[in-house]
Amino acid sequence: MLALALTMDRISEHLVAPLFGYLGYTYVAPSWQMLLVVVLITTAVALTLPRTLNRPSHVVLWTIFVVCVSPTMLMSVSTGYVATNTAIALTGAVGTAFGLVSLATPRRPDARNTGVGSVVKPDDDVIRIGTKAISRGSLTWTVCWAYSLLTYGVMAATVGLHVRFLALDDIYDVRADYSADVGTGGTLGYLLTGQAYVINPLILARGVFRRRPSLIVIALVGQFLLYSSTGFKAVLFSFVAVLGMALLFRGTRPRGSSAFMVAPIAVMVVSAAADELQGGLTWTSVFTRRFMLTPGLLSSVYVEYFSDNPVARYGYSFLRTWVDYPYDLPPPKRIADFLVPGSVGYANANLFADGFANFGWFGIFVAAAVLLIWLRVLDRASRGLPMRVAAMAVVMPSIMLSNTSVFTAMLSHGLVMGTVVLAIAPRTGWERRRRREDPARRQGAGVLEPAAELDARRSRGRVLVGPRREVRWTGHPRSSVRSARGRGRRARVPGRPRA
Repeated sequence: MLALALTMDRISEHLVAPLFGYLGYTYVAPSWQMLLVVVLITTAVALTLPRTLNRPSHVVLWTIFVVCVSPTMLMSVSTGYVATNTAIALTGAVGTAFGLVSLATPRRPDARNTGVGSVVKPDDDVIRIGTKAISRGSLTWTVCWAYSLLTYGVMAATVGLHVRFLALDDIYDVRADYSADVGTGGTLGYLLTGQAYVINPLILARGVFRRRPSLIVIALVGQFLLYSSTGFKAVLFSFVAVLGMALLFRGTRPRGSSAFMVAPIAVMVVSAAADELQGGLTWTSVFTRRFMLTPGLLSSVYVEYFSDNPVARYGYSFLRTWVDYPYDLPPPKRIADFLVPGSVGYANANLFADGFANFGWFGIFVAAAVLLIWLRVLDRASRGLPMRVAAMAVVMPSIMLSNTSVFTAMLSHGLVMGTVVLAIAPRTGWERRRRREDPARRQGAGVLEPAAELDARRSRGRVLVGPRREVRWTGHPRSSVRSARGRGRRARVPGRPRA
């Protein structure tokens, strides 16, 4: 944890703040005592997380901790937006709320989750509605292909499908063109996030499991089209996150959580090294600043602004019928104007900062409670699925919680859609198909047979006894009894003289 804190501190001080200060990225060197306090509190929260990744909720918890909770807690004393006592209060409130969610999440693997020694029955691949039985596989892939056709069809009709290799410096221009064409939401905006964060990762997971290059190519090309046509940085990052989950959950044994602590440090160091070699700051800006430093900075900004101004109470959203909203702009645009006067952008914050914007300190715990409810539903929906599949499908919606409200993420960033897709996904058929054994081989060449059948052959002398253990083997019909391992000696057959 100390290495993570020092890495973020140095990058903020020497790389991000000097070049992005005009956007509100500030750095104030904290005293070593304050830095030690936040490191100890963050370490205590990390100890509440599961050591072994047995459930999809464990992947979500560690992802949120890495991209949202730890930056918020560790950077609170160095952003310069809040006083020291407020920074410690922010660290303690977010840490307590998230720690309670972690402790309330079951640690043991679900008895029906594959990859931890359980067996899925064929009946689990059928959804029964009354007297009707619907195949999970047919339903899931019909939904995925229909959703994909709709997404890319709408994209082709609005912004077009562009095949171009964007440099990292060009994504901002492409993103601006996309926003000018379709705005920040709309039908395409909702479709894109579900396609990029849920559907394509699920198709990729199927291809990886079944070792079908065609599905892998379809998923990767689909992501590439989304990235080159919209310039979304999150789609670019999804390549790293989803493939990282595929590598982490290889095999069937449960995985440890140490990779989640090493990965953010590695990303920040590699990005800084790449920028040093190229003489710019592109990699650090896209990966480190966007996905780690921004959530931590905006948490402090939201606390500073809404401590001195009225809270929103979701009067701009689903409670607008009952609540009088005190501002003319939604909180993300209000904060963007606060950071850079005259700005027309959106300063989207994480789920805990959004909770504070709506209900103050109590709102942090409201966001945590909603998160806990979703985690329990997610574990229930993904019962019987391999951890690798569930992890690849939920990692990007989890990352997006560092950039938006938990309620917004449910509808427009894949939380609900990912949960529904996992609930209907097939429980079997993820393993690679094996060739069936040729029946003719059992009649011609020698094959190992069950012990019960070979015990019945003892009286016919077709048993070999090796030097250490008995080896049972049936040979070719025209051959003599052969040794299966090493040199064996033939067992004596009753009624037959010794050689």
